[in-house]
Amino acid sequence: MRVLVIGAGKFGVRVIKQLRKNPKLEIIVADPHETPEAVAQGLIPKVDIRAHVTTLNFDEVVQKVRPDFVVLARTLQDWEKTDTPMGTQYVVGMERELTKSDVPVLPISEDVL
Repeated sequence: MRVLVIGAGKFGVRVIKQLRKNPKLEIIVADPHETPEAVAQGLIPKVDIRAHVTTLNFDEVVQKVRPDFVVLARTLQDWEKTDTPMGTQYVVGMERELTKSDVPVLPISEDVL
């Protein structure tokens, strides 16, 4: 089973560690940063897809990766919206929009739950 994890920051690290408990999962990681926390910690050697995944390019990324499901493991800082008064609402709206995709999408974020 292929899992696309969007976000390799501090929260993505926790998600990747949990998914690795199942050796049958193939984990593909997308993150806009060259050396996010998961790479810096040595959890993964590199980011598989270096992109800021949003509603504008989500379908393209999913078509390229062909995952069985997607985990959104991004914080407000990862979405780069912490400097806006409506940051949380923006992230929740973005995640809701992404869950409308044909592939199952599971948004996981401590900041917006």
